Parts: sequence; C-alpha cells; structure tokens
Amino acid sequence: MIIDIALMLFLLFFVSLLVTVFVHMVFLVPYVPSANRVVKKMISAAELKPKETVYDLGCGDGRLLLMAEKQKTRTIGFEIAPLVFLLALVRKIIARSKVQIRFKSLFAANLRKANVIFCYLIPNVMPRLAAKIKRECKKGTRIVSNTFHIPGLKPYRIYAKDAPKGTPTVYVYKI
Repeated sequence: MIIDIALMLFLLFFVSLLVTVFVHMVFLVPYVPSANRVVKKMISAAELKPKETVYDLGCGDGRLLLMAEKQKTRTIGFEIAPLVFLLALVRKIIARSKVQIRFKSLFAANLRKANVIFCYLIPNVMPRLAAKIKRECKKGTRIVSNTFHIPGLKPYRIYAKDAPKGTPTVYVYKI
C-alpha cells in the first residue's frame, strides 16, 4: 500500500512537471522569481492602500502576494504552471495567509475589480496584456511591471535600474 501511494505521488509529480514544462513552452513565460528587494520596490511603487484589490498576473511562488497582503489589501494571484501554482499554495499555507491563488491563465482573468496589477512577464506577452488592460481596467487602476515596458501604455513613473544592487527597472502606469 505504501509503495502504491509513493508511486501515485511520483506519477502526480511527474505529470505536473510535464504539464509545467508544456505550459512554459506554449506560453513562453518561464518561472523566474523576483528577488525580495525587487518585490519591496514594486509594492512601494504601487503605493498600496488598505482594502484595495491587488492582482498579480503570473504570481509564481506568491511572494509578492504575501508581502502585499501585509498592507491590508485583498490579494489575488493567477498562475497557470502546475508546480509553481502548488509552490505558491504551500507558501500561502506556511504563512497562514488569506491570499487567493487561482490556477488560471492571466488572460482568462477578469481585471475589472483590480485597483493594482503587478506583472513580471516577458516582452512578447506584453502587447496582448496591454490590449487586455485597455479593455478591462477601470480608470485609476495602477499597473506595476517588473523589468519590461508595456507597449501602448505610458508610464507615469519609472524607477531606473540599480546596477550595483541588481535591481531591475520598474514601470508604473495608471489607466
């Protein structure tokens, strides 16, 4: 019986790994976690207020969500890679957090309720994200992008790259 359970767990892990690799190949958005100093910079740049609704598109391991929750915000993350999603759930449980982490593509998420949107995506995804933001976000929504500019949107604030610390550029937009 123990061998059966171990085999099932191994198969579940292996299938999740294959699905994760497939998702990364199809969507071409690799899992690259942001350093904590970058997450802090992004949260500071967003100027979060209590009770705001914060979305993290491609939330990865959930670290940004957990830090944003400390600002008394309602935090929701979207992640489509199964193993990364599970990692985010484990971090949430360990932190005893109330953040919501949804196993869902960021393109299937409805952005209308967001006050603040965080993203760390790659350039080839940004044009499609820009169209979605223009279509769905309400006036006043703030978008904070790690490293990559969102084409078609004009940043109202840019935090320049800090080469000695390795901190990337952070772009802040307001709809």
